[in-house]
Amino acid sequence: MRLFRARILPLTLALAVTAPLAAPAAAAELSDVSGLYAESIQTLAQRGIIQGDGTGYYHPEEPLTRAAAASLLYEAFCLVPVFSMEAPAVTNEDGSQSEPVSKEFYSTATTVATLDAVLIPAAPDAVGTWAETIANTVLEARLMEPIDGAFQGDLTMSRSQFALAVMKAVYGADKEIDFLAQGQEDGLLPEELTLDDTVITRGEAALVLDTATKDLTIITTMSTSDIHGHMTPYTPSGSAIEVGGSARAAWLFQEAERCNPNTFILDGGDSPYNTDLANISLGKSSVDVMNAQGYDATVLGNHDFDYAFDNLLSLADRAEYAMLSANTYWKDGTYPEQFEPYIIKEVDGLKVAIVGLTDDGSKATTHFSNTQDIEFHDQWEVGQEVVAQADAEADVVILLAHLHGANNDVPTKIDGIDMEIGGGNDTFGRPLNIEDTVVVNPGGVGTCVNQTNLNVKDGEVLGYTFNQIILSSDVPEVEAVNDIIEDYQAELDAQMDEVIGQCASDIAWSSPLVRTQESPLGNLAADALRDYCDADIAIQNGGGIRAGLTAGDVTVGDIFAMLPFDNKVTLVEVTGQTVWDALENGVSGYPETYGQFPQVSGIKYTFDGSKPAGERIVSVTLADGTPLDMDGWYTLACNDFMCGGGDGYTMFNVLNPENSDGHNGETAVQELPGCKLVYRTNDYYRTVVSEYIKEQGSIAPVLEGRITILNPQSSDNALN
Repeated sequence: MRLFRARILPLTLALAVTAPLAAPAAAAELSDVSGLYAESIQTLAQRGIIQGDGTGYYHPEEPLTRAAAASLLYEAFCLVPVFSMEAPAVTNEDGSQSEPVSKEFYSTATTVATLDAVLIPAAPDAVGTWAETIANTVLEARLMEPIDGAFQGDLTMSRSQFALAVMKAVYGADKEIDFLAQGQEDGLLPEELTLDDTVITRGEAALVLDTATKDLTIITTMSTSDIHGHMTPYTPSGSAIEVGGSARAAWLFQEAERCNPNTFILDGGDSPYNTDLANISLGKSSVDVMNAQGYDATVLGNHDFDYAFDNLLSLADRAEYAMLSANTYWKDGTYPEQFEPYIIKEVDGLKVAIVGLTDDGSKATTHFSNTQDIEFHDQWEVGQEVVAQADAEADVVILLAHLHGANNDVPTKIDGIDMEIGGGNDTFGRPLNIEDTVVVNPGGVGTCVNQTNLNVKDGEVLGYTFNQIILSSDVPEVEAVNDIIEDYQAELDAQMDEVIGQCASDIAWSSPLVRTQESPLGNLAADALRDYCDADIAIQNGGGIRAGLTAGDVTVGDIFAMLPFDNKVTLVEVTGQTVWDALENGVSGYPETYGQFPQVSGIKYTFDGSKPAGERIVSVTLADGTPLDMDGWYTLACNDFMCGGGDGYTMFNVLNPENSDGHNGETAVQELPGCKLVYRTNDYYRTVVSEYIKEQGSIAPVLEGRITILNPQSSDNALN
């Protein structure tokens, strides 16, 4: 293994070290090294993995403690620190204290509801000691297990226990294999040492670790996904802890690169837009920050197309990292020169291919005018072709796949991928081992960073070491990144601080709240739309609502956060049957949190969640209780995303995204049997909502029984 690092003094007997992270040190000169284990000890010392006791002695005959073992693993496998913190007490509205949360490790879940529990120390008895961060990191990586809920670093380890921990680090702790048998088969464990319950000495531990790692090349990947323009820390719904922040992520990236020069910083898509801070500069702020963070590559996600395609091309020119998408083409069949299907990087004589693949259904989830000049070719056909080409050129293939719910299907449909970084569904959790591919999910909205180390021997990936690191306030920050953010924030604040009205109480937002049920936010947005157009009915896709409101002043910035997309107000005339069909489309994804869920004004509807999609609507009435006339005509206000067929609203697709008249960027209009365009304005939806709040002065939207659900269903999934 061609690595040198010495960030800490891990194997001191006196344990005089007070901080777990220190500046790199020179290789230790050890005076008491001789005999059977001398070569391994000196090799590890030269690589900076062991430092002895600080006085020139290693004490190879002493038993290995759990704390010393954790240090060896931490250093040898280039782990980035996973910081822990005590979850703060939460006071409820009635003044009572919430029950203390229990420690939970990362699970594959689509929520950060357990965030506080995740951040609780995995090694509570190590808090305040030199081993605190090391122990927490190794336990979170699953290389060692707690004993009775504690680390118990003074206990010794057996030969088999230490060998097992090392093999978990090599092959992947999540795999269901006989680690010791596999290690012996691959020649990664010393033949001269019996791996039994005998207490292992420090010299024997050096032999085990040196044998396992001497021919390994470790490739570190630090990955994010679905950042959606979140560059500053925030407090997620359901948590009491502030998380996130690009400056914190940058510190972890720098730490990874200090630990291992063979490091790639990668993103799974949907990074440049969707917050005020990102949108105010049309994504330039996001790109400038990612440049400063040192990203190597990102893949184009569906929300990378939320602004004009020409703007995305300009961002690609601005980026100092590769924007990848093997299946995004101009309609004439040529490939945009600003992007790349894949790149090849070389580390320690190994060639690493990084491939990008975009969801071929992305046109349905972003504004049609932004993608009218391009096509997304079949993700599976192109994916197999391009991965095969990359695999022929490289030793290791990493796929950045922004394929939403199809991410886990990739290893069964595309051969030759060693590691997949999934994007589009904001999924947190441990890796999945599917076929011969390790699939990792880096979470979303800037909450965390994944470290996945690929362990390569003789050009073959043997396995991985993994940790998911929540960006809590304990993670240090890189000030150069903060400086960039602060400059853009000052520009934003000047425009966003204008107060436009008052909100009587907090109005909560979450993906399920606006995508599976009636929401006060949805009622507010739909009412503003219907009022502006003086329409009979208004329908707003729940996926277009991205933030809630708090009691007190409502500012321009609040509405930008609530409605971040550049959708424009459109009025159509539709039949009652078309309204019915639109509502069927809107609830077809229920109970999953798909964006097409219809928030409404001017009508009430009931649907049965247990019925098959397409047969769920039970009744629709106007606001006064009059049944919807299936043959009658109504004016209906919505946004031009929906009137371009977005989110499956093909029954509204009068703006016909596939046919441009070629003049001034305008789009040709088509008339459908049950839908006619009345007008499309140049007024942004969020501007209309802002003006509505100004006129009202004070708002207090509530649930009004506009949507009734029979036989409610539940789901844990979350999609964007």
